[in-house]
Parts: sequence; C-alpha cells; structure tokens
Amino acid sequence: MVDGDQLITRAAAAYSDLLQRSGGPALSDPVVRRQLTRQAEAVMHVVGRTCLHGSFSDETPADTSEHIGESRARTGIHPTQSLLAASLMFEALFPVLVGAAPRSDDVVSLGTTLEREIQRRLTVGAIPYIDYLLTRLLSSQQDERSRIARDLHDRAAHGMGAALQQLELFEHYQALDPQRADDHLATARQAMTDSVDCTRQLSADLWVRVTGTSVSDALTSYLDSAAPDTIDTNVLTSGGEPDLPDEIIQELYLVLREAVRNAILHAGPSHIVVALTTERDRFRAVITDDGCGFDVDAVITIKSVGGLASIRERTELLGGRATITAAPGRGTTVDVQIPLFDRAGTGGTR
Repeated sequence: MVDGDQLITRAAAAYSDLLQRSGGPALSDPVVRRQLTRQAEAVMHVVGRTCLHGSFSDETPADTSEHIGESRARTGIHPTQSLLAASLMFEALFPVLVGAAPRSDDVVSLGTTLEREIQRRLTVGAIPYIDYLLTRLLSSQQDERSRIARDLHDRAAHGMGAALQQLELFEHYQALDPQRADDHLATARQAMTDSVDCTRQLSADLWVRVTGTSVSDALTSYLDSAAPDTIDTNVLTSGGEPDLPDEIIQELYLVLREAVRNAILHAGPSHIVVALTTERDRFRAVITDDGCGFDVDAVITIKSVGGLASIRERTELLGGRATITAAPGRGTTVDVQIPLFDRAGTGGTR
C-alpha cells in the first residue's frame, strides 16, 4: 500500500528543489516557493486519492489558487512565471506518482489527471490576476485622463483667461495710455500663443502612435517638440530596438514620455539624458536630469497618484519595475526595466 504522506513529502521536496534551481527570482523566493510547494502537496493529494490505492487523508487541503493569483499580481510577478511554475510542478510530481503506480497502464491516467488538476488550479489563479491587472489598467488610464484635464485647466484654460484679462486692460488703456495698452495687447497675444501651443501638444500626446518608428526616434521627436531651447537633450541607444509587440512598445513609450515630461515641466534642468539599452533578457531605459530634484518619499507620501504613480503602475503592468531616485538640488533619475520574454512559447527569457 502506498504511504500517501511519504509520497506527498517526496514530491514537495522535489518540486521545491526545482523551483530553487529554476533561476527565476520570483520562483526561488522563499515565500513564493512555500506557497507553490503547498499547492504541489494539494495536487498530489487529489491525484493520489483519484488514481492510487494508498493511505491518503480524507480531508482535501484548501485550494489556495485564487489567493496565489492575487498575491502574484500585487507583487508584480509576471504570468510567464506561473506557467513555468506549472511546468515544473508536472516535472517534479509525475515521476513520483509513476514510481508509486502499481501497474504500467496506470501511467497515462496519472499523467492526464495530474495535468488536468494543475491546469485547473492555474486557471483559477489566473482569474483574480486578470481582474487585478484590469483594475490597475483602468487606474492608469484614469490617471492619464486626470493629467490631461489638469493640463487643460492649469495651462490652456489659465492662459486663455490671462489673455482675456489682458485684452480688457488693453481696451481700458487704449485711449488713456496707448503705450501701456500696446504692452497689454502683446502680453495677451503671447498668452494666447502659449495656450494654443499647449493645446496642440496635448492633442499630439493623445494621438501619438509608435508604429513604423523606434522608441528612441519617438522620444527624440517628443524632446524636440516639447523641450525648450534652454534644455540640452540627448537620446543614447545600445543593443538595438527591443523585440516587443506594437501595443507594448506603445505603452513603454508612454511610460518614458511621462518621465521626460516630468523633467521638462517640474525639474528646471539644463540637461536631460535618455539612455536606452536592450540586453539579452531585458530592456532598460534610464532618464536623468540635472534639475532641482525632490524628496521622493515625501512626494509619494503626500501624493499617491499622478506622474510618479503612473510611471510605476504602467511599468508593473508590463511585468517590469520602475525605480525613481532623486534628492533636492541633485537632479532625478528614473530607471525603467522590463523583461524581454521568449515569445517562441518556452515561457522563459530570451
């Protein structure tokens, strides 16, 4: 008779070892490894009771797939890591089950039952993951709409309001003091020009599509149109363009554009450098400015939405990480890194 507890212990140990040797930082993390090992124990219990004659407990362990899916999403673990974990689970558990099978013709039944149970739990875990990502995506889109609304109100509408005020002053002084009236008219004209430029820039931001061009070219074009002549800009590239689908390239561009835009509008820099590097398994973009800097912790504590939150959330939606470092008077650096996953179906990095 098969000793169910002993079989589960052997399978869990084999799975934990595979996870640790997988090389993935997420799967080799002790907390994640314990979660997945408990999942493996539960899977062994179900398959063992279904296919093997042995001493398995009548009490089925709780299915934690939904909780694991939520926690993976919240900690930024990419779905490919879940697929890899599922593949490693089959690799670890199947030999243990086959070794305990009383007849060779049980092997097909064992493999089918094991695969179905792993896939069922993977599906259950994917549902809260998708829900969480959709919530984050909607939040990111709402932040973008809020930014556009603020720009329209604070820059375009404010400029037009100032222009109207200057025109009223022009009418008031036109007969009393023609020179002063001309000054107000010139100020009104400049305010209207600035407002029109702002509106055009916002419109261009909404319509921009990084299709048929590179991320570096798109960022260079944005800097040429948005950065004033007082700021020296430079876009450096290494390793070529990242091999990513158009929709991911588009989202990546929006992340980097937001970092550049923050530097132009808020930092008051004399230099902005964008360094883009494509490596074997990741794409990295580092945006550096020599502007006024700020206290990152204080800003995040006061304001949990806006540019900084948008950069971080959008990068996490791409499976990557964004690190923002700054200090008052010492400039700001935004470091964005996203993994370049193998798209041939292996589930790992290139």
